[in-house]
Amino acid sequence: QTLRLKGQGAPGSDGAPPGDAYVEIHIQPHAFFTRKDTDVHLELPVTLQEAVCGATVSVPTVHGRVSMRIPPGSNTGTTLRLKGQGIVERKTGTKGDQYVKLKVVLPGTIDHELKSFIEKWGPRHPYDPRRKAGMA
Repeated sequence: QTLRLKGQGAPGSDGAPPGDAYVEIHIQPHAFFTRKDTDVHLELPVTLQEAVCGATVSVPTVHGRVSMRIPPGSNTGTTLRLKGQGIVERKTGTKGDQYVKLKVVLPGTIDHELKSFIEKWGPRHPYDPRRKAGMA
């Protein structure tokens, strides 16, 4: 994007008025926020326990950190809304929202206790997410 500053450039020759100055602006993407209009989007890593049992977690916003409740049984891709935590619309003064998309992240190493629990739990609670998605 280029910003034009009318009359703010170098002085003209032979007493002519100053020209225009042009400032080229490059905006780098944020490490974890993206923006669509006045709404802000964030992908939030959550633990397996937080997703299964629900939790209250601290979430970064462009205005500072806020608490957000993760409902029990949340899954990767679940999107929650933080009303009024987006960008302020300059003309109206209204704020957009922040949308938080959950991403369930397993621990780097699975201990024996968790693996054993899942091995016992799985056969008693069969489900096939690929079948539900029409991929089976």
